[in-house]
Amino acid sequence: MKLLFLFVIWSCTFSSISQAEQLEIEQAIDSRGMTYASLSPNGKYIASVIFNGTNYGLVLYDTETLTPRLLTSGGRGRVGFYTYTKAPREITWVDNDLIAVNYGLVAETIDLQGKKGRELGEEVIGHAEPSVPTSPNLLVYTDVEDGDVALVNARTGIKTKFSTPRGKILRRAFDRHGQLRAVTLVNSAFWKDESIISNWYKKSANADWEKLAEFKITDEYWSPVYVPDEANQLIVTSRIDRDTYALFNYDIAQHALTEMLAGHPTQDILSFSGLEQSALERVVTGGMVPQQIWFDANWAAVQQAVDKALPNHINKLSGDPKGNVLIHSRSDTDPGSWYLFDTLNGTLKLFAHRKPSVSNATMRPMKIYSYKALDGKEIPAFLTLANDNAKPMPMVVLIHGGPTARDYWTWDEEVQILAAHGYAVFQPQFRGSTGFGRRFEEAGFGQWGRAMQDDITAGVNDLIAQGVADPARICIVGASYGGYAALWGLVKTPDLYQCGVSFAGVSDIEYMFHDGSDRVGQKTAREWMLNRIGDVNTEKAKFDEVSPLKHADKIHAPVLLIHGELDQRVPISHAEKMKDALERHGKKVEWLVLEDEGHGIFYTRNEFIYYNTLLAFLDKYIAQDKSNTVSEPSTPQPALATQNSDTAR
Repeated sequence: MKLLFLFVIWSCTFSSISQAEQLEIEQAIDSRGMTYASLSPNGKYIASVIFNGTNYGLVLYDTETLTPRLLTSGGRGRVGFYTYTKAPREITWVDNDLIAVNYGLVAETIDLQGKKGRELGEEVIGHAEPSVPTSPNLLVYTDVEDGDVALVNARTGIKTKFSTPRGKILRRAFDRHGQLRAVTLVNSAFWKDESIISNWYKKSANADWEKLAEFKITDEYWSPVYVPDEANQLIVTSRIDRDTYALFNYDIAQHALTEMLAGHPTQDILSFSGLEQSALERVVTGGMVPQQIWFDANWAAVQQAVDKALPNHINKLSGDPKGNVLIHSRSDTDPGSWYLFDTLNGTLKLFAHRKPSVSNATMRPMKIYSYKALDGKEIPAFLTLANDNAKPMPMVVLIHGGPTARDYWTWDEEVQILAAHGYAVFQPQFRGSTGFGRRFEEAGFGQWGRAMQDDITAGVNDLIAQGVADPARICIVGASYGGYAALWGLVKTPDLYQCGVSFAGVSDIEYMFHDGSDRVGQKTAREWMLNRIGDVNTEKAKFDEVSPLKHADKIHAPVLLIHGELDQRVPISHAEKMKDALERHGKKVEWLVLEDEGHGIFYTRNEFIYYNTLLAFLDKYIAQDKSNTVSEPSTPQPALATQNSDTAR
């Protein structure tokens, strides 16, 4: 019965879409589905993690029949005096008959019959020798918090711990044998906020560490990513003297970057593979939509075929380009699905969804566009329309946190819920956002409430001018920094918005420097704030000019304040102060405290409360037209021979 219970959720996975349904909150926040999948080295099995609503299970599929078999499911575990939910979360194939599983606080091996093997440490990082996929050697965290890593033989359990120079490790680089040979460290002065980044290298596994370079924490610096066989060579990532992150050779004798191995003028290199094979196999670039570029002809051909079959998706491939290939496919309208592609006979089999609960629901595409800021700077943005009608519609301006962060072209729960309930969703990637080049990021330094806010305003005005947004029905919403921007937008441009929502938002910049948050207790975080926001000791007046708390009297629109009671990043005192100030000035303010939550939402029950509260607030003040929410979904038709496997039901 346990196995039946685990798989009952798949009864809706392969049902045909007969009629589009409006996405409901309950569907969107339903976290049941396949969360992880990995193909065995010989291509005969897929190990996966499935969440059934209450528990995680490790499930094995035979690739011939896609018949599932439960190996293990979550239970109670104990580490020292601490009891926790020990449930499978991530998988690494050790060999064709052995799997390494991360269970949250411990990592262990398990065989294909579900028998527990060796305890490995706290968390498996991956294979120590990627070019030898059946090697028993793994890289494992023995202490995640301290960053301690060991080389572990998964069959014997023998650990070889790595020693490093003193400091907090930011990045590690290994050679093809899995030996730790280079690190990036940060060390902070004891009496003052002054941190140093340093890069270190070992000529061999048994050699002493030598320092190669040193930087201030606010400098651009390079970091090692791989140690090749060539003597005195490193492969590093850097954007020194350029705008985006690229891969370079680094000459240890010359202490200098040499040839660029892979780079893009406007996009960062996010990830790569194949360095252990003496040549790059693939890189992924980070534009508005990530791009995968294969240098291997066989893989490039497979990628082209898959992208043709599953268009308008990001299709991540693994396996054998001349055998079985596991595909994780996702998009702005698809939370993710897993396919098995047999390259020999050209069949593509869908066998699992990330969120089967939304399979029949209408999704709205996330469009990419750009507009001009007041100073002429080009600002990238995402726009999701509630429908395809031409007339102006109510709009939510959704501001990301950070602010050194960004939004992504992906299925976004909040965006889809808002669109399903009649709202256009505008996500501006204002200056200071990451991922659009160093110059764009640095243009946001010292610009809280100023040019960063003006970029948001310019985008809203552009959409009004285009007839997309109804100027009488616009609400600004954000979390963390986005919560600050929402509040400040109500102050700086009071006639632009009919309401505002701040979730875990900063209300006073000067107070943020001594609010008791976890940032305040970290030297490196304080240095970043000094560099990117300003100096609280000399610029208090400048901060007060753009702090919502100091200008609550200028807010005319209704405000919804939401905060997690346990938030350590932006303490709830920010919201409490803002609430008191708004009430003191007789403003309309609504208040929601999320129990047991920190700087975000972890519990499904609180997601339900959040979205219902948000939609009720929006309905009250920008009155969406429910009749405009209907839109037929588009279903891409695979060009390859496609089968749906009934065996996974």
